[in-house]
Amino acid sequence: KESSVVALFFGAAIYTTLAILHTHSVIVYLTMVLLGALGAGMFSMMVWAFITDVIDNQQVLTGIREDGMVYGINSFSRKVAQALAGGFGGIMLTLIGYQSSAAGGVVQSDAVANSIYYMATGIPAVCCGLAAIILLFFYPLNKKQVIKNAEILRNAATK
Repeated sequence: KESSVVALFFGAAIYTTLAILHTHSVIVYLTMVLLGALGAGMFSMMVWAFITDVIDNQQVLTGIREDGMVYGINSFSRKVAQALAGGFGGIMLTLIGYQSSAAGGVVQSDAVANSIYYMATGIPAVCCGLAAIILLFFYPLNKKQVIKNAEILRNAATK
């Protein structure tokens, strides 16, 4: 939890800085997006560790180990989120006035180009920041609790 919170705040800070800079340098943009994505990516990797921690916590609380249920809920939730995310980009482009063209040649206005830039930097900044805040204040399984749960389960297994 703790390392994910730091990584997410780092990603949020990088994306926020990028939004404020509104750089036209491809090198600066790509370098900062890489750094911001590392922050968000850390959380994406750590989710798998969170799942096992949740399974252990559920067993400590209920006395029943429900690996399949936890993985199933996680998998279903991820699929729903991915389905919604698939249409999100198109909806956002429509809202900002993006003009699509099958033949090409459509020139976007400066307002649309700026809106795309702010969506590409602002949305990740907000999402990383919100995820960090949710983990920090609402996710109960910190390092201390995970270690305590592991000890409880270890002691129960030896009895």
